Amino acid sequence: MDDTDDGTNIRHPTEDDWQAVFENQARTFGDPVGPEDLEAWKRRVSLEDILIAEDVSDPDHPNLVGTSIIYRSRLTVPGGENLRAAWLTMIAVASTHQGEGLWAQLSAKGLGILLDRGYPLVCGVPTQTAMYDGFGAGVSSYSHTYAIDRRFAKLRDKPSRIRAREVNAAEARRHLPGLYERWCAATNGAISRDDAWWADSLDDRPTQRGNGSALHYTIHPDGFLTYRVVGSHQHAFRPPLGTVVVEDFCPITDEAHTELLQTLLVLEMFYRIEIDVPPDDPLPLKLVDQRAAETKGVSDFLWVRINDVPEVLAARTYGADADIVLEVTDPLGLAGGRFQLQIRDGAGKCTPHDGSPDIEIGLADLATIYMGAHRAFQLAHANRITEVRQGALGELDAAFSTDRAPYTGTVL
Repeated sequence: MDDTDDGTNIRHPTEDDWQAVFENQARTFGDPVGPEDLEAWKRRVSLEDILIAEDVSDPDHPNLVGTSIIYRSRLTVPGGENLRAAWLTMIAVASTHQGEGLWAQLSAKGLGILLDRGYPLVCGVPTQTAMYDGFGAGVSSYSHTYAIDRRFAKLRDKPSRIRAREVNAAEARRHLPGLYERWCAATNGAISRDDAWWADSLDDRPTQRGNGSALHYTIHPDGFLTYRVVGSHQHAFRPPLGTVVVEDFCPITDEAHTELLQTLLVLEMFYRIEIDVPPDDPLPLKLVDQRAAETKGVSDFLWVRINDVPEVLAARTYGADADIVLEVTDPLGLAGGRFQLQIRDGAGKCTPHDGSPDIEIGLADLATIYMGAHRAFQLAHANRITEVRQGALGELDAAFSTDRAPYTGTVL
């Protein structure tokens, strides 16, 4: 595929382009560039899933000025269904070519590829959320960051036993992928991790650590956690020895949540623990003094674009019966239309419809309520949903309610 426009050519790379593509990504996002990093990344992505933009104003010396990546994945939606989802991400444009529409061109070309491949969902973690909104993608999960002062954080109900155990990297390789699959299946908003992702992550190369330690692993029959120690210094074995930064906290049951949390709270050489959890996670409520877990921030995380409204709306489980006609507006003019959503006993059927609409909603906001990141009433109060038929908003809100807030926790 070659597509030339205004002196820029967009195409798939060849084997000769790997190094240039990786360097462009690393330069844009501040990542290290080493031979091991490049080889690990090559195992995670294929050339047909990469786009490069070249400045061909001098045809004899084309210059790479932009890249984008597609990662193939699956997304857990409310009710546990696992839908094909493509992660369209890492759109990197050279500083010399900012403001020339390359981001939009790479996004449009990538979306076209994914539509041809039949992906019902496209997702990503944006650097600029307004661009995703204009792309028809809506916020679909959040991450709540706590800083725990371990010296004052005690569990209200300490577990009578701890079934978790610390393991080395070799044992982690055997157990973590299977535990994660179970956690992913039970977690609305979670993204699948393939073998190449795990191989890359568990390599734990020095270039992956920032200023932190090697990864530490704790596994449980129903979950696991991983963490690094950051900011360690010459300490003569006197605490504090640094900050414990949790990278994965994946309990599948409430008991596993409590037991894994307890293993963090007894790390006596460290005073501070930083951890990301879902917005509705019970972590502070489990502490004697909930102020020992200080909120450091709540950040949007996953954004989702729906490419096939009938397929996607039929996939999730719903909270109440409803019969609603949705007028869906897509800023790209591709996936919008009028659809009737009929829900009985938690199951939905969505079909094109030519009758009067009950609700008017943008495609991005449909993704938001679909995943449960916000309630329909919240978006209506922000003038982002219009109720045409009286009572339809209440039906919509009840139907799209979820038991738990969505959470992702994975960057591909």
